[in-house]
Amino acid sequence: MADESVTEEPVPTEPDARIGVLLCDHVPVDLQVLSGGDYDLVYRHMLRAADPQLDVVTYAAVDGDLPASPDECDGWIITGSHDDALSGEPWVVALREWVASAVVGGARIAGVCFGHQLVAVSLCGAVGRAEKWRVGPQDTTVESTPWFDGGDVRLNAMHRDVVTELPPGARAIATGTTSEFPAYLVGDNVMCVQDHPEFDAPYTSALIDARTDRIDPATVESARHRLTVEPTDGPIVGRWLVDFLLDRRIRC
Repeated sequence: MADESVTEEPVPTEPDARIGVLLCDHVPVDLQVLSGGDYDLVYRHMLRAADPQLDVVTYAAVDGDLPASPDECDGWIITGSHDDALSGEPWVVALREWVASAVVGGARIAGVCFGHQLVAVSLCGAVGRAEKWRVGPQDTTVESTPWFDGGDVRLNAMHRDVVTELPPGARAIATGTTSEFPAYLVGDNVMCVQDHPEFDAPYTSALIDARTDRIDPATVESARHRLTVEPTDGPIVGRWLVDFLLDRRIRC
């Protein structure tokens, strides 16, 4: 007797959400054993810890590689960098222009540290140099938003440049020890944070060791101590960034 069973067609599934990492720096080779690789892998780990199904794509903006269109990904995250957001370096200029255009087009963008500053400059805000470095754990109180509840969090810092004036239409959503504007929103499609949810204690400590020639000794000593006793909340803020970039709202 012939087998008359019918094989069902597989039910189509939605493609994984795609986040593009706009890479603005490279981890020094001698520190990659601590970081787990270059910054694209560091960010991939953070993003996929929040959502294992994410498709994470890297564009090495620091090497001149920018997306042809913001539509290539559902959301974009701009990484930290040792460079200056006001720099005249060709890749920084090109990235500022890309960000300004992408934001006008409604692209969902998050900026971290250098990315936080570059977005501000790209949208006619201002960036300046603080009196001294902020390194190691920093305390921040973040407001509730449509995408997450907010609250008190601690992240590792590694910066001296800060946003001194928010772009037109931006709104500060945090206060804390790291800067005047630890986090801000522009409309409902741009979110930026000054500190590093992707930095753990060992890597931050190694960066401090590599930069002691430019950071004052008291700040170095304090940061080293706090790194041993103050846990940080990178995974929490990483999840906030993913939920924001994919517009996963918990309230209207």
